[in-house]
Amino acid sequence: MPAPVRDNRPVTDTARYSFVPGSPEYPTVVGGSGSWLHTADGGRILDGAGGAIVGNIGWGRAEVADAVRAAMATGAYVVPLWPTQHRLALRDRLIERWLPAGFGHVFFTSGGSESTDSALRLARAYQLAKGRPDRWKVVGRHPSYHGMTLATMAAASHTGRQAGYEPLLLPLPKVPWNDPEQVRVVIEREDPGTIAGFIAEPMTGAAGACLTASDEYWSAVTEICHEHDILLIADEVMTGYGRTGLVWGHQHFPFEPDVIVGGKGLGGGYVPMGAVAARDEVATVLEGSGFMYFTFTGNDASCAAALTVLDILEREQLVERSRVMGEVLGARLRDALSGHRAVLDIRGRGLFYGIEIDVSRDEVVMEAISRNLWVYPAGSGPVANAVMVAPPFVVTEAEIDQIVDTLAASLEAVVSR
Repeated sequence: MPAPVRDNRPVTDTARYSFVPGSPEYPTVVGGSGSWLHTADGGRILDGAGGAIVGNIGWGRAEVADAVRAAMATGAYVVPLWPTQHRLALRDRLIERWLPAGFGHVFFTSGGSESTDSALRLARAYQLAKGRPDRWKVVGRHPSYHGMTLATMAAASHTGRQAGYEPLLLPLPKVPWNDPEQVRVVIEREDPGTIAGFIAEPMTGAAGACLTASDEYWSAVTEICHEHDILLIADEVMTGYGRTGLVWGHQHFPFEPDVIVGGKGLGGGYVPMGAVAARDEVATVLEGSGFMYFTFTGNDASCAAALTVLDILEREQLVERSRVMGEVLGARLRDALSGHRAVLDIRGRGLFYGIEIDVSRDEVVMEAISRNLWVYPAGSGPVANAVMVAPPFVVTEAEIDQIVDTLAASLEAVVSR
């Protein structure tokens, strides 16, 4: 039998790594420092989106790696219900310094999707513990994105990421992202006696590129949820830990959540980490009912890393820096892009900005990569195309200028084609 013929053509790193054949070619990253990614060919890419909007403290922080190594060197796997030194320390740090008053109960996950999925289960468990088995629906907004589990896909409204999976998804109700009257109309139509929770991003991320609802909207949401004892869940996976210039995104608005979901920024991009925090009165209702965790909930080394990320944020006052540099970023974006023929809107707060465009976001992103800049693709439903700019909090003014100039050149190149 003849030997098989081997294809000796060179294979790109992306082709070797990608699960789906034919994916775009991306650079191979070997490290980073500050706001820069280092590539295998010796180049550098300015990280204008903190990776997937996770990199708040910047790259190359050896002390995070040191904390992980120290935890792993003498550690062991510990089942999620048991405390460890780092689990306890992280829980205490969040409650004492980071969470709003009254949020005295926290559990950990391995990222944003697990966190939001857990919050949906929490809303159901809360209603069951109160003797309300008919309450199972969780209201979401259009557009929105809450993760890639089946439950979070169903609660969200991201048409591109739901496409094809609709038969697997519960038909959960949706309200418009900024229509306070429709919030009450939809909840009354669905019957509050069937609704367990309401989940919302304070500012939309991947689906809407920083769409920001009015104070009137958030007042209406808070009022009707509290009126009917519907758990109000703030999805702060992108907006938490200082990204919008305040510790939590909901603090910009009259938005009073019962549950706060955090992810990305807690691990700073160094480890998979998430957390769900609940008001004391919510957690008290669950007494004796039990609540299922994930296998790697509160991984000890990840908790050690998260503690170090919080140390850096506090020591270097990076939440305040996010606010200050965010004002610079917003001003520079508007100066350079307002009135541009491809730009429909510029919006955001802190180091969390969305630029809605009327050309292909994917083409703009790839054009930016060719110019050694990474920006984040976004958009769904009413926001067809957008990119997000959300660099690490350590970004400098010179780097902001470079981000904005390169993004403008990338937009112009796509429009010109």
